[in-house]
Amino acid sequence: MPCSRAQYEANLKNAQKSTGPKTAEGKAKSRANSLKHGLTGDGIVIPTEDAAELDSRFAALEAEMKPAGTLARQLVGRVALMSIRLDRSAQHEAKAIAHRMRKARAEFDDARLAEMENHYSWIASEPSTNARRLRMSPEGIKRLIDVIEDLRADLTHPDGHRWDWARCEQLHHLMGLRRVDVPVSRARALSDAIEGNFRNLDQGDGGDLALKDRQEWARNALVVLIDGELGKLRDLHDRFDHEGLELDREEAEHRAIFDPSPAAVLARKYEAATERGLYRALREFREIQADSTQIVEAQPLADETAEEMGSSFPEPGEEVVADSEMDSTFPPKPRHVPKSREKTPSIPQTTQVSSRIEPSPG
Repeated sequence: MPCSRAQYEANLKNAQKSTGPKTAEGKAKSRANSLKHGLTGDGIVIPTEDAAELDSRFAALEAEMKPAGTLARQLVGRVALMSIRLDRSAQHEAKAIAHRMRKARAEFDDARLAEMENHYSWIASEPSTNARRLRMSPEGIKRLIDVIEDLRADLTHPDGHRWDWARCEQLHHLMGLRRVDVPVSRARALSDAIEGNFRNLDQGDGGDLALKDRQEWARNALVVLIDGELGKLRDLHDRFDHEGLELDREEAEHRAIFDPSPAAVLARKYEAATERGLYRALREFREIQADSTQIVEAQPLADETAEEMGSSFPEPGEEVVADSEMDSTFPPKPRHVPKSREKTPSIPQTTQVSSRIEPSPG
């Protein structure tokens, strides 16, 4: 939909207020806004601190390699640029590794805590898997112990009204079970009995007691069950290989030397591509230099030959030199003689003498 004249003039006026940097310094800064590591591009985004080094390195390489021609000089410039990029790649990798090694232990601890919290947050969805994985780290075991101790405190609270089906279900999840599992678990049977439902208990489970006494018996029996679970978790925590865990923590710095992240993989690809470009430029430079040397060596030889052989056609008034008088070091080519003018060697005629003696007359 075309805009009105007033809207067009307003847009034009607003555009004049923000047209980007004006000065060369501002344009250079704007050009480098998206620069992350400077490993890509054709050199136009090379950082300012590398520009002076590039000029210095090009001058040194030019003096050392002595390019013969414009193309060879351009290749020397590319070698200088590729060498700057290789140095930058090495610096980027070294600094990245140093950063990762400084943060390695803290990130190792954070990763363990994050994994534990993730398993705990999903324990209601997959209680068996996540409860098992929580038992594989000291942090996870400690979290299970703390939460079960809180549930025990609610169960044994003096007012006796803090235990309900939600807490019973949470206890089942921490034990790697589901409250609705069949057959009914011992924890659910005791929890139902605390609320007055004894149908999942055996006759010997306080069957001869009164209602209130049997509910209290079920509460005490559930406390004993929880204490047994806490004892198992504390024993598992004591038997955990803490020395091995600390060794893994110390070795995290060495593992941080290799960075498998996509950004690091891409940086290594850039470095490999730059190295290939450097060797390709060197190879092409050698080929051009070799061709230039052959041309320079062949030119004096051609001039010398022309001087010694002279022109193929004599100048007017110039004396023609016979073939036999020419320098023997440059023998002339044999002349082509037509067949009609070829001389046939003559065969000497011999007089045939008869061997027969004629008789003389008379």
